[in-house]
Amino acid sequence: MIREIILLAVSKKYGKYCVAGVDRYSGKWYRLISNDSDSHYALSEQEIRYSSGELAQKLDIVRVTLWDKAISYFQTENYVIAKRTPWEKLGEVSLECVKEIHPPNQPDYIFYNTCRRLPKEHYMSLPVSEIQSLLLICPSKAIVQIRDSDRGRRIAIKLSYKDREYEPLPVTDFEFIQLCETLKAGEYPMRKASLMLLSVGECYEKDDHHYKLIAGIMQGG
Repeated sequence: MIREIILLAVSKKYGKYCVAGVDRYSGKWYRLISNDSDSHYALSEQEIRYSSGELAQKLDIVRVTLWDKAISYFQTENYVIAKRTPWEKLGEVSLECVKEIHPPNQPDYIFYNTCRRLPKEHYMSLPVSEIQSLLLICPSKAIVQIRDSDRGRRIAIKLSYKDREYEPLPVTDFEFIQLCETLKAGEYPMRKASLMLLSVGECYEKDDHHYKLIAGIMQGG
């Protein structure tokens, strides 16, 4: 099947890419994955490169060919891409266009609680209709936290949403990470209004928890 999707996240995942967005016409969620379990179903650079040589970016409209839906117990938005069919870029959209097609979600909590993680048992206990692993939100406040250590640089954002403070969530958005490369370690309030795509990662086997991520950050003017 062929779909036209507005990309809202092109983020890092195990050295490859996690890509997600919404249907151009219906606003339905799509997380685009491979069938390669060794890479945790992430997409390679070749798979997200247009015939022009350009890599897919946030807010691109892309025409993609999908094989089938690939539901897991915590991700209901997954679709496997057809490997030998290159993506076609149809254009780009504005944030206002995104909001019209898929208005920001309005849950009481960002993925069920204010913590940075969820126990596996929580997802296992939910009916399918209540499972969410992608959310589009407009936080009321966001503070970027940059920490440097022997293990490398960590970029996280502390969010305020619906009068609740959240534990800092790691950023996997490639473009945003590059923007932070020249900044010193510290805290930086985000002054521009932002639309953020949040995701839930795979279960971390050492503690049987899923960790929340900020996979896409789109700032207004």
